[in-house]
Amino acid sequence: MSKLKFTLLFLGSLMIGNASLQAAENSNTETQVTKGEEVSTENASSAGVTEPQQPITREDFEGVRNEIAVLKDAYDRTLANNIANSQRSLKISGTLSSSYSIPTSSNASPDPIPTFSGGSATLSFKGNLKKDYAEGRNLDYVLSLATTTSGTVTNYVQPTDAYLQYSIFPSLDNEKPLFYVQFGQQKKPFGLEATTNDDKKPTINSATFVSKLNVSKRDIGILLRGDISPTLDLGFNYRIPLIEYSIGIFNGSGPNALDTNKQKDIGGRIIINAPVDYNSSYRGLSLGGSFYRGKDDISKTIGTSTIKDIGSRNLYGVDLAYVATPIGFTAEYASQESQYLSGTTKANIVKPTRKSDGYTLTVFYNFGDQFLKNARVESRQDDYWPTTYQPFVRFDHYDPDKAVSGDDTSIVTYGFNVFFAETTKLQFNYNVRHERSNSDLHQNDFVAQFQYGF
Repeated sequence: MSKLKFTLLFLGSLMIGNASLQAAENSNTETQVTKGEEVSTENASSAGVTEPQQPITREDFEGVRNEIAVLKDAYDRTLANNIANSQRSLKISGTLSSSYSIPTSSNASPDPIPTFSGGSATLSFKGNLKKDYAEGRNLDYVLSLATTTSGTVTNYVQPTDAYLQYSIFPSLDNEKPLFYVQFGQQKKPFGLEATTNDDKKPTINSATFVSKLNVSKRDIGILLRGDISPTLDLGFNYRIPLIEYSIGIFNGSGPNALDTNKQKDIGGRIIINAPVDYNSSYRGLSLGGSFYRGKDDISKTIGTSTIKDIGSRNLYGVDLAYVATPIGFTAEYASQESQYLSGTTKANIVKPTRKSDGYTLTVFYNFGDQFLKNARVESRQDDYWPTTYQPFVRFDHYDPDKAVSGDDTSIVTYGFNVFFAETTKLQFNYNVRHERSNSDLHQNDFVAQFQYGF
């Protein structure tokens, strides 16, 4: 936009200069005024009437043009030295977090240690490789990097998302359905919490079943996603489809890894949204269902030999959410059936099925206007942002083996979040943890985290 302003100023100067030069030439060819008129003009001047301004000269025009050239050169030098440049359009974003945790009570041995943590960091690049101005069949790319935790230490960075996305349907008309194909490493289409970014979650820690069932790990494959029958509220630039769907085929071996067997995993998810306008009380209400079917490499060591095989792993999930202001909730349930090797000798090795499940329920309340669209688009003269406070409570339960009694984990989290900037929040979580599978562990801890994005 700044380059356009300089261009308009330059063209305007040319037009003014040419018009003024022509006016000066025409004035030399006009009839000379009479002496009486000269006397009248002198009398008018002496009476306080201001004479017309002199037309711009060629020297004045050249001076303005030189000043514009100097300003343009300084502007171009600023762009070259201070602003990143790329061949195609690019958007850079990311999140960082720092936290402190302190156990308040525990029967674990040894006692847990209070510690500061660098938390996690993500860096995302999103851009366009081919833009279709006629129909919106664009080819885009996404590349995301994140710190990865090994044990208890965050010590290296690896790619998380790295995929291409092509719009199969035209995407310029928001009243029509959308349909995309994504190829590369990406999130698997399972569950609500596993597919939600960390900056959108009220809790610091994810649900237990999300990590235990490995539904949050990225995988390499191809994904088809789209929506049907969208509802559009132009007044608030709000678009919500009645149905959202996604289905994909993946290696099943996790992120940044090749497939380890000839089998491919398949997963899918469908969401039914309330087809209402932005001001409706039912805005944010959705019901979702997910499935994932795959094959895993399983093994068992007997003596000095290791027996290897391939076992099936099937997951099913359902979720219900009402994400609105001021009150909202999310509820999710996931179940897994997975095969494993069991036996004491090679002759009696069998592949039984283990059933696991987990669920979460989160209820929150918002004090403030940050999540209202009319507040987010309100013009401001400074970096003011409406402060919002969000108390919440979460119930988290996970059972690794339904056939075994007394091996489940329950966590109740009481939390309070402070959103004091557009991409910044301060989180306080108090976790009451009971692990019956680990010598009946009782442990409570307090965690504070500062999360900021750009």
